[in-house]
Amino acid sequence: MRTGYAVAAVCAAGMFATSVHAGDTAGNIVGTLFGRTSASVTYGPYLRFEAGPSATDLSDANWLPPGGSDPRVFFDFADQDSAFVGAAVGFDWMNGFRADVGLVSAGEVDATGPWSYAVPADPGPHASITDARVRTTALMGNVFYSPLEQRGVNSRVQPYVVAGLGFARNEMSDWTRSNPASSNPVRSFAGDSSIDLAWSLGAGVSVQVTRPGQHPVLLDLSLRYYDFGTAEGGTTPIGGAGSSVPREGLQVDRSDTVVTIGVRVPLKRY
Repeated sequence: MRTGYAVAAVCAAGMFATSVHAGDTAGNIVGTLFGRTSASVTYGPYLRFEAGPSATDLSDANWLPPGGSDPRVFFDFADQDSAFVGAAVGFDWMNGFRADVGLVSAGEVDATGPWSYAVPADPGPHASITDARVRTTALMGNVFYSPLEQRGVNSRVQPYVVAGLGFARNEMSDWTRSNPASSNPVRSFAGDSSIDLAWSLGAGVSVQVTRPGQHPVLLDLSLRYYDFGTAEGGTTPIGGAGSSVPREGLQVDRSDTVVTIGVRVPLKRY
């Protein structure tokens, strides 16, 4: 899945570059991409919007059952596809560096699966998670570096790398554990939300689709990896007084590999 996204990103970057410079010949395409077609001035504040598909990985899912001698039980949650959107406000110094602060939303995903193993080892059978959902929003600060722009190449196509750091709010819905071998085969617990550190790394290409002299509009194509930390469910039983309370509720680490197409619009015209 992630390999497919990377291939798609490379192909899309090539299509963007070709569309911007459709009139260039094969003999001068390299020169055109890196300097013969000048970009407009983009110095100053800007707005940025992005959206795209995401491959979500839910790892290290586990809970600590009520019994004092019960082992910690780990679950096998499947990777999933979801959607990703974001909006940011930033500043472009037009010297190879720009930075912005924005909100991103990673789509709601199913957080269910069978038990996998226990620590300390125990043959079970143990409960599986049969109902739970996770949704994530994050406030991210991002720094972008364009090496060609730093070298003074004023091209309408600029590759870049990006790093981000921020805080994620991970929300888990009410969740249910099921174990047919138990005297109480189905038990549900309240959901919860938590704040965790989030970080991101990625690369992309920026293409200015307007011509010099016009108010610049840029398309950003990026491939990024996000680590959103841990989502944690609550321990309050639902639908039954006297239900056993887990020592720790369901928790799972969330990360997303995201391909986005974004629109970046400088707020000043020079």
